[in-house]
Amino acid sequence: MIHHKLVQLFKSLSQKESLIFLISAAVFCLSFFAILTIAFLNATEKVPASGGRWEEGVVGQPIFVNPLSSNDSDQDISRIIFSSLETLSSSIQKGENDDEWHVRLKEEIKWQDGEKITSDDLVFTIETILNPESRSPLRRSFEGISVKRISELETEFKLPAPYVFFERKLKNLQIIPKHIFGNIPVSNFYLSRYLLEPVGSSYYNFASFDKREDGFITKYRLVANNQYFGKRPYINEFIFNFFQDEDELINAYNRGLIDGFALNDFNKLNDIQIRHQVKELRANRYYAIFINQELIPQLRDIENRRLLSQTVNREQLVKEVFKNFALPLFGPTPENKAQKTDRKFLPEIININLIVPDLPIFIKTAELIKNDWIKIGVNLTIKPLSAVEVQETIKNRSYEMILFGNTLSEPQDLYSFWHSSRRFYPGANLSLFRNREADNLMEKIRLEENIEKISDDFKKLTEIITNESPAIFLYSPSYLYVHSPRLNGFSETEATTLSDRLNSVNQWYVKTVRKFK
Repeated sequence: MIHHKLVQLFKSLSQKESLIFLISAAVFCLSFFAILTIAFLNATEKVPASGGRWEEGVVGQPIFVNPLSSNDSDQDISRIIFSSLETLSSSIQKGENDDEWHVRLKEEIKWQDGEKITSDDLVFTIETILNPESRSPLRRSFEGISVKRISELETEFKLPAPYVFFERKLKNLQIIPKHIFGNIPVSNFYLSRYLLEPVGSSYYNFASFDKREDGFITKYRLVANNQYFGKRPYINEFIFNFFQDEDELINAYNRGLIDGFALNDFNKLNDIQIRHQVKELRANRYYAIFINQELIPQLRDIENRRLLSQTVNREQLVKEVFKNFALPLFGPTPENKAQKTDRKFLPEIININLIVPDLPIFIKTAELIKNDWIKIGVNLTIKPLSAVEVQETIKNRSYEMILFGNTLSEPQDLYSFWHSSRRFYPGANLSLFRNREADNLMEKIRLEENIEKISDDFKKLTEIITNESPAIFLYSPSYLYVHSPRLNGFSETEATTLSDRLNSVNQWYVKTVRKFK
């Protein structure tokens, strides 16, 4: 009846009145729905939802997907397949003596194949690291340490001397399964099918990989570990895509084939053509030109070394090589000040060979420095070498100068890089630096538990190194991570290695739902 009357009323309206009525009704409906929508949005919030896929781009190839590998691609994948000891343990505590540490694993945590994780796995991991045949980059961190099984879940570590930073090294350690590798000689690990099909304990499980006829692996697929004992990742599939160089990598991003990648050549930022975000991760690393004074007698003169340092235009390096994603350095830390000299030219012309890794950023750095130094009497010959050749040169200490970087797992522990006992291989004191006061400070810092005293001693130490000028400190570049705007949950702001960008990958998400507040 009411419907009939409304129809009759509408028919009685003039054309103009009908139009006004329809417009008013439309405005009312739109307003009503707008109010409802605003009310809904105010009453709810976006929250992460499970699902989706992430395609990560990487330059290189996986060789042995294992946290003990030195290969960057292996490290990336291992970071989200293997768990850290901090995650696996219920406690990590110092023993009765300062040189003892005890680790207790959590109850009922398992490898991805269902086997229980025990102290045997932890002991086996340390023994493998210390085995020279493993060639593990972690060997230096655990050198001289003995490890003993106490019970199924408890392990004891005995250090050659107290070391205040050891707890953090333990927490960051990722362990490998003994039941997989225990009966295989370390030298034969690379023959195992677990070479590329790892059994881990963390966020993601291995699923599959694709490779071309020439053996080049193009895709490496992981799926979320539904049995993971911790917080399950939001993203269901995590796929690594491998490329031969950064040009291929960026082209793939521009075509929408990958979602994110780490960038080494900062000058290629301009080649990215589609929407993206750039995350800058401050890095605990620095690069310097290390001087072998045994082979360049003229540079035993500290004033000559200071002149070389003073002449380098670091602001230009930071701008042109790193697009300002780096800090200029005059010593081991950004706080160290430049050491000045009144000399304007070297007393005599010096011919110097500079070894650099054969990468664009280092070659460009060397070329800019060559232009600076020629003005004061240095004829610099730049010699780019492959990674293998650089390591051989370092091993033999057969360089006059070498442009190289130090990555600091503990920013205040410079022992491995500057203590006089580390002057020769496998030590990393590339300037063959010797200073008794500096040695004493480095030894003291490794024992001191008082944070304020560590800071004071570290300041004195870096001032000594800076004043001596055993190296030409250049810059501390950040790591850059480029990704699609659809990524949420990325929280890293610092990194020791580039793989650290994946530390909180279980918090990443690409899907959302609305939830009432």
